Amino acid sequence: MPQKYAIHPDFANLPVLRVYFNRPFVGLANAALTFLRRGVEKNIPAGLVEEKITVVGASGRSTPGLRMRPENLSGRVPTLIYYHGGGFALTHGAHQLAMCRQFALEAGCQVIFPDYRLLPKYPFPAGFDDCYDTLTWVLEQADDLGVDSDRVVVGGDSAGGALAAGVAQKAIDNDISLAAQLLIYPLTDSTGTTQSTREFLDTPVWNGRNTERMWRSLLPGHDRNSPPPYVAPGMRENLSNLPPAYLDTAEFDPLRDEGARYAEDLKAAGVAVEYNATRGTVHGFELVPESAITRQIIQQRIHFLRGVFGTMNDYDQS
Repeated sequence: MPQKYAIHPDFANLPVLRVYFNRPFVGLANAALTFLRRGVEKNIPAGLVEEKITVVGASGRSTPGLRMRPENLSGRVPTLIYYHGGGFALTHGAHQLAMCRQFALEAGCQVIFPDYRLLPKYPFPAGFDDCYDTLTWVLEQADDLGVDSDRVVVGGDSAGGALAAGVAQKAIDNDISLAAQLLIYPLTDSTGTTQSTREFLDTPVWNGRNTERMWRSLLPGHDRNSPPPYVAPGMRENLSNLPPAYLDTAEFDPLRDEGARYAEDLKAAGVAVEYNATRGTVHGFELVPESAITRQIIQQRIHFLRGVFGTMNDYDQS
């Protein structure tokens, strides 16, 4: 049978996943993801120091996480706080851990990687609160962590992109300045009305049906046309004064249109945006790290971080 979508061959064979937001499904899925990433967890790249951390939030609640830092960094260093994707329900995969390690080594920064609370047990705002607490904790512990408070970036993929964008918005509302935001095919709209969400119901890895089930689980009892602040960052009216953004979208992804619109709305509000509409790609294309397309796009993200962090001259730009 002919392929329904013009997906690049590197990604065409990724599975079409059906994600359900109940405890049995999420429990089994997270057990599988935890098992599958064990080899990557143990194989820490040369030149990288990795340690477990505990973030203590304003309420006193503790959030576990990881801290990654190149061995050759000293003093006050640029810091990326990265929130993993997974539909607000799934734990991080090996590909997300590997990508964050690459960010640390090649962008010359430390990465803080929190393990925030997940669906279905914890609907909004639990996970978001953990993510915002991570930002404030990093700034409060700047001396101990060696954080350059003028070079802090929040970032994430998919649901993690929504969390990063929402954290950036709450930071501005609380007079906290960030250097930038790194938004990788982010969720930004809770209404589910974009063309790509309605069209891509059977695309590999993630599809519009998963998105619909996710929002029902994340916002039980809420009107999704008028969601709580920060959960759907593209629906915020005032986007002015937000930090510069890198934002990319995948072509055959239900989140494509809401991500593209958020990039446009940020630009219209006067925010500097580097927007990268990737072609032939699907949601989670980093699952194929050997693809030349994946490698190129990750390098574009790293190039953005180097520019923000001022580490550009530390690397070969050829």
